[in-house]
Amino acid sequence: MTTIKPSKSTTIKPTKEYFGPFLPSFREHVHKLVHWGYEDALDKIQHPKNNQDKEETSITGFLAEAIEDQLDAFNPDDWCKCYSVYDDRAVNTDGRSGKYRSRADLVIKSNSEGGPQYVFEAKRLKKHKHTESDYTGSNGMGRFISGKYAIRYNEAGMLGYVQSNGLAEWKDRVIRRIDQDAEELNLINGSQRDKQVINAFPIEWMSKHNRNSLRPITLYHILLDCCVE
Repeated sequence: MTTIKPSKSTTIKPTKEYFGPFLPSFREHVHKLVHWGYEDALDKIQHPKNNQDKEETSITGFLAEAIEDQLDAFNPDDWCKCYSVYDDRAVNTDGRSGKYRSRADLVIKSNSEGGPQYVFEAKRLKKHKHTESDYTGSNGMGRFISGKYAIRYNEAGMLGYVQSNGLAEWKDRVIRRIDQDAEELNLINGSQRDKQVINAFPIEWMSKHNRNSLRPITLYHILLDCCVE
């Protein structure tokens, strides 16, 4: 992996290699947009009309569409005008080009200087089919820890689409898996802990991981109830 060295100007203005710590307000706004999108898309997410609606890409698409509708509509919160949302967005950090580029599940981008992006990887959580190992594996959390995603940032998010057994059970299962695979996940000792950013996500937690030749990354874990009614 190519080593990315922050330039001396990073304390003055953002660069393409390094942005710097996210402001708490940016993190909070992103969480609010995810919550609003989830609330507005819930009928589609939980609709049992066909199996396609249960797929990860479909759920992410419903979320992104609902968030975009919120951003396009009149909203008394002026900060909403400062963001854009993308799903299945191509990333350029793994040497691939064109249609072969990796694609981030959900990206919320600020229109402020430097254009910080909050990158989310989403995984389904369903007993016997989509387990916690999928969530923590190379195509889940591993995309951030390997430096494939969010290489410019020291923070990103994981979305767990819970389709059975409830949020609390899956939170416990994922936390145990992260602890079990701590060495493989480069987990920084003692970094996994509860972290409530907004009231709508009361069981959210965070974990911090070292990355080879890069700054450590903190992951915020949000679980969404996507059980089909």
